[in-house]
Amino acid sequence: MLKLRIFLRPYSNLSKFRNTGIIAHIDAGKTTTTERMLYYAGKTKRMGNVDHGDTVTDFLPQERARGITIQSATTTFNWGKGGCVNLIDTPGHADFSFEVMRSLKVIDGCVTILDAVAAVESQTEKVWKLSKGIPKICFINKMDRVGAGFSRTVKEIITKLQTRVAICNIPLFSNTTQDAGFQGVIDIINDKIIKWESENPDKYAVHDIVQSVDPTLYEEVLNCRTSLIETLGEIDEIFVEHFLEEAEADYMKVSPIEIMQAIRRNTIKNTIVPVLCGASLKNIGIQPLLDAIVSYLPNPTEARLPELNNSAVPITYDEKNGLVFDHNNNICVALAFKVITDTIRGLMVFIRVYSGQLRNGCTVYNTTTQTKFKLGKLAIMNANVPEETDVVSAGQIGVLTGSTIAEKVATGDTIISHNTKKDGVKSFNKNVLSLKINPIRIPPPVFSATVEPKTLGNKDSMDAALSRIVLEDPSLHVSKDMETGETVLSGLGELHLAIAEDKLVNQLGAEVRFGKTTVTFKETLTYPSDVQTISNELGFQFSISIVPLELYRTNKHGLDSSQTDIYLGMDNNYLSILKNNIPINAEKWLFPLPYESFVHSLMASAIACFQRGGRLLNFPLHSCVAIVHDWEIPVDVTKPNEVLNLSRNLMNQILTAIPSSSYTVLEPLMNIKIIAPTKYLGSLIQDLTGARNATILSVQENQDLSAIEGNIKYRNFADEQYLPPDPTMASLNASDQIVDVKIINARAPLRNLMAYNKTLRSITQGTAELSIDYHDMEKVPEEQVQMILSGA
Repeated sequence: MLKLRIFLRPYSNLSKFRNTGIIAHIDAGKTTTTERMLYYAGKTKRMGNVDHGDTVTDFLPQERARGITIQSATTTFNWGKGGCVNLIDTPGHADFSFEVMRSLKVIDGCVTILDAVAAVESQTEKVWKLSKGIPKICFINKMDRVGAGFSRTVKEIITKLQTRVAICNIPLFSNTTQDAGFQGVIDIINDKIIKWESENPDKYAVHDIVQSVDPTLYEEVLNCRTSLIETLGEIDEIFVEHFLEEAEADYMKVSPIEIMQAIRRNTIKNTIVPVLCGASLKNIGIQPLLDAIVSYLPNPTEARLPELNNSAVPITYDEKNGLVFDHNNNICVALAFKVITDTIRGLMVFIRVYSGQLRNGCTVYNTTTQTKFKLGKLAIMNANVPEETDVVSAGQIGVLTGSTIAEKVATGDTIISHNTKKDGVKSFNKNVLSLKINPIRIPPPVFSATVEPKTLGNKDSMDAALSRIVLEDPSLHVSKDMETGETVLSGLGELHLAIAEDKLVNQLGAEVRFGKTTVTFKETLTYPSDVQTISNELGFQFSISIVPLELYRTNKHGLDSSQTDIYLGMDNNYLSILKNNIPINAEKWLFPLPYESFVHSLMASAIACFQRGGRLLNFPLHSCVAIVHDWEIPVDVTKPNEVLNLSRNLMNQILTAIPSSSYTVLEPLMNIKIIAPTKYLGSLIQDLTGARNATILSVQENQDLSAIEGNIKYRNFADEQYLPPDPTMASLNASDQIVDVKIINARAPLRNLMAYNKTLRSITQGTAELSIDYHDMEKVPEEQVQMILSGA
């Protein structure tokens, strides 16, 4: 395999790295744009096509068959003068939002791609919110399409996504009529025209903008440049000083370097978003986008700090070492954010290194599971092709491979090692050994299906295959129905489960049958349990109660939740550990049994008991808290076995003792947004409030849609922003440009929205746009609980 010697210079190129993700609504052109980036960066010799199923980053059989991105893919390439881009292409479909979430956890900046025809879409808004705090660039794609609106899209970016923009280039058309053809871009910062040759993707020409030759175009550039400079002047004092003193308040004399530096400063501070445009399928605008990634997005020393479980551990930045934890330059810290199983290479764990260096063969410590193990080979990924390397340094995204990591690390785990010693973990103090980067929050599953082996002999292979797909995708969840013995697979959507079924059957060869996809119900407590105590002859004793989360939060009695609440990773369940009503912590722990082992044993007990389910229909428990009020353990204990066994037995006893009348059923409640022609409003509301049992939150008029969604401040920013004319909009018929529509915002139980897309298409003749997002779990009305209990 190819050795990436370029990465073996530790720390020296830290400022050159750009850990960047691509986010967007489905079909905005993420994968097509990625293909062009790889081609122009010299990483590939040809550009793949989504429709042909031969792209680099969409390599799964399901992705190529369906033409969509299902899992995030990582690749690395160089651009410009030493810039190294670690790029993650993410899915656009809502069912695969966890892939987006775990990618966002490890990137420093991202590119948001928008369809110039559709502008800001529902999933665009969702991923924008998920990426809050991460510096962004917007790339308005598909400018070659009929109905593409650059200025309209920019206005929606400002008002719907609520951000200020720095327009770096604008579209160049062959003329200003309705037959205008998209040819290239006009570089506002450098006053240049860039035209791409339609027949040759490798050729483009750069021309100066001369006022005497094209006064209209020059005037357009001046207007855009003036607006850009005025925007920067409002938010950047350094830039104002340059503008007044060196540029003599002349908009055309401001140097491109000063403009770019101001854009970079404010992009990193999240006060502005650079906007560029292009047409990826026609190979237009990719090089300027790559330039913008390197020029404007932060390097690892400028990015946000990772959130830690222990706020007392100091974090500083060092230009050579990356992050420095606890003032110790010898600590290497990395986060595992993705696990896959390759048919040839076995287990592969994707990691982001935040400080120091990981080396082949070194010993690492998993602070999440308190296990020590030796690394095998390291690699840098190019989509599905690993390229071996000896070292993965701070700021890089790499991969752990080899048999030594099996069952040692999972998604969300933090691993640490010593920078210079092969096995220097034993030299670290308690603070370092308990240091964890806050894990990736897993969204709750809302759809479920039973999975059964075709024959009894297929059961073991089915269980192994299910374990594998859950390891790779923790947003899938496997549970057992204690009453029927059925295995249940739960996920984020119907497509999510369909892809899981396809993978189980066609990729892993599992001989299984899937049942009908249904809504995922949960149970919760309406009243708290009594405090119960258990002890044994070895000197262990626990006093525990289990209470509804809402009641627990109400009766905190002034205790700081951040010190007492331990999130259990799913279903909004928590664990609280007290000693004489005082929260325990690692600093005051005096027992030989490691503090983390003690806590993790109690967490494991709580998770197992909550997943066993309630007394109504054995649905997993949701929004509950296991409170350990008091405990005793022998002073010489070193292993957590008795902690685990005794606490689990007690929690099971408590749940069994709680009467069934203290349990109730929860169901997913969904936010609904429908944009549809006004003439269908009455039929839509009648169907929503009747058959769907929805609550109508608002009905918005078709005035300025973007103004409705943005607040006054961003409406004003949009009004002040100079926007060039949209000649491609002229190709639409007048009746297409002004459509009388309404926006319906509603909330309804998911069980009433099954196959709602089909109903919506029927009511609106296919003219409506629908967005459905998870809101929360809600108590099912008592009369409907009885229907669920009876199987109706």
